[in-house]
Amino acid sequence: MARSRRLGLRSTGTSSPGKWRQMGQCGSDARPDDWSTLDAAYRFAQANGMPFQMHVMMWGNQQPEWIKSVRAVEQRREIAPWFATVAQRYPDIALLEVVNEPLNDPPSKADTGGGNYLQALGGSGDSGWEWGLQAFRLARQHVPHNKRMINDYSITNSAQATQKYLQIVRLLQREHLVDAIGVQKHAFETTPNVAMSVHRDNLDALAATCLPIYITEFDLDGPTDTQQLADYQRVFPLFWERPAMHGITLWGFRPGVWRDKEAAYLIRADGTERPALTWLRDYVAAHPGTPTP
Repeated sequence: MARSRRLGLRSTGTSSPGKWRQMGQCGSDARPDDWSTLDAAYRFAQANGMPFQMHVMMWGNQQPEWIKSVRAVEQRREIAPWFATVAQRYPDIALLEVVNEPLNDPPSKADTGGGNYLQALGGSGDSGWEWGLQAFRLARQHVPHNKRMINDYSITNSAQATQKYLQIVRLLQREHLVDAIGVQKHAFETTPNVAMSVHRDNLDALAATCLPIYITEFDLDGPTDTQQLADYQRVFPLFWERPAMHGITLWGFRPGVWRDKEAAYLIRADGTERPALTWLRDYVAAHPGTPTP
């Protein structure tokens, strides 16, 4: 079988305009202006024949402030329509990130943006992850024809984290709820203090589920052009060339979006490419695989 890989520049290749696609940006009344950025991204993807990756449905960050202060039964009444509205508004979602960061940032806190609605989805339950299972059940109910994905960070740099993540994935697989595994790969996860062989072995452990793997958020800091280029050459090929890898989304490829202080962007403010991006274009062209949504 030919390997299937796709490279996305957050809003190119795979349309994923980041933090605009979450419940906190849409509110409970779903006013038209709340959806404007989402609508624009979806139209852009449709017009350009690009897969639309929905980030994100359930998360413990950047959630609407009102939801943490209402009763669990009312929270549940608000969550279900959120899934239904997304499904109706964006019928051609290629990948739906149902639960983001279940290990690192579940919606269990009453702090700013924390959501605090984990109990509304069943809490830990007997499995320890009932709330996540319930979120995927809601996704299957309201978005039955789209691929459903789980997502988290600091996974492949730790065998322990990988095994905990696999525990959730296997629970989801028992009910045929999940179609893909998402892992974030930020610069702080791929520092030289963890050998790339550790990432390789843990990626292979995830691949043993027979689910496709996507790097949903990839970035490498660039205090200098030379350092960023060297890190891309050290890190990127291992992920791109794994047989189960189906796509990588570059996160914050332009200034003003993500990790500006660390200069993680690949395109300068004047529109010129940094050497790492020039190398990346040539590398991907030489290792194209078979593109797929």
